[in-house]
Amino acid sequence: MGRNDHGRMIEALNRMLAQEHACSIRYSTHAAVLTGPYAEAVARRLREIAADESEHAEKLRARITALGGTPTMKVQADDLREARTLQEILDVNIGEEKTAIEGYVKILEAIPPSNAILYETIEDVLRDEQEHLEELENLKPRE
Repeated sequence: MGRNDHGRMIEALNRMLAQEHACSIRYSTHAAVLTGPYAEAVARRLREIAADESEHAEKLRARITALGGTPTMKVQADDLREARTLQEILDVNIGEEKTAIEGYVKILEAIPPSNAILYETIEDVLRDEQEHLEELENLKPRE
């Protein structure tokens, strides 16, 4: 990986790190404000996803540091989208998971084969994001 590629990879990972920071906050907040007949069960899962997002952030920090970069402490403010009803919460988070998946796929495509640790880390995070998307879509009422 050349110096420019190296720097771009650190930038891309830091963008995803800022997004993961926001996701953790968003899921935790959505879990706190959710009401309704299934609120307790759904809120529990939202809190679990928030914890997953924090774990993703930790993995990204480790990889950024391993590449010689400095992990960002920024939060992607655009991802802090309020929602109160189950439908709003699902819509917001489904959209955000799709955005995260797109970002991780682009990063995965840019990782050189020689960086197996970074590739595997991003692949693991991507798998989690795809699982979150599937679970959230399954919570939506069937039409």
